[in-house]
Amino acid sequence: MSPAALALVLVSVCMHAGWNVLGKRNAPSLSSFTLAYGAGGLVMLPLVLLGPSLAALPNSFWGWLALSGLCQMLYMGGLAWAYARGEVSVLYPIARALPVVLVPLVSIALLGSHVLDAWDGLGMALVVAGALCLPLSHPQARRLSTYLTPAMGFALLAAAGTVGYSLIDKQALGLMQGAGHSGLTAGAVFMVLQAVMTLTWAIPLLALLPAERRRLPALRRQGLPMLVATGLMMTCTYGLVLMAMALTDEVSYVVALRQLSIPVGVLMGVLWLKEPASRAKAIGTLVMLAGLIIVAL
Repeated sequence: MSPAALALVLVSVCMHAGWNVLGKRNAPSLSSFTLAYGAGGLVMLPLVLLGPSLAALPNSFWGWLALSGLCQMLYMGGLAWAYARGEVSVLYPIARALPVVLVPLVSIALLGSHVLDAWDGLGMALVVAGALCLPLSHPQARRLSTYLTPAMGFALLAAAGTVGYSLIDKQALGLMQGAGHSGLTAGAVFMVLQAVMTLTWAIPLLALLPAERRRLPALRRQGLPMLVATGLMMTCTYGLVLMAMALTDEVSYVVALRQLSIPVGVLMGVLWLKEPASRAKAIGTLVMLAGLIIVAL
């Protein structure tokens, strides 16, 4: 892997973990996450001029884009509502890693994708085992009720949203490349369109949820610069990975290195947010990381 590609991935890793921790610190909510993401997309709107005209895209693309935005909104809502009820250093690894297990299984069940090999199975088993270790910070936590909490439920919603938009984005990007986009321009344009579509889905939902409407004055007090900065971090993490993939033939290394955001997120939660550290949290994170690398490679 080239030094430039490596640097891009490492910056993306820090930005992804960083916006999650920043979101937790600033009273996480669906309104804060989706408005920030939408603001980042609107700032980067000129990128849609890259490559062929949007008018060249087939009608089916816009259907996939709408579904992707819906799944992205569910992901952000699940993540925000989980963080409002639990620790980033537990919930971020779960929401980040479980889709690596779920996407292949859904692909096989619904799309007839390739059969997993033994190494994939081992990696996925390690991810699940690590996720089960994370909440076990003390002996009394070793019971079923530890996992049956609203925070865990919302983390699973976030993971389900990630599975949805991951599978949908693959279809949408394929249509863009069929219309003349390169892999890089397709990724850049779709990144912006997805952010705007997520905001489009979120606005009516925010209007219907009184708890989310009550968050809006606090967001105004934080100021537009903070909202835009967070949104740019959210959108650019994906763009940096696309650029890294364009600079190297070793795509599997890029995928594996992206998982470094999990221990970075745990460390940020413990050191910056002062969340409790525990041996179970450290072991669970390392086991998940090992499983993710096995699946990626």
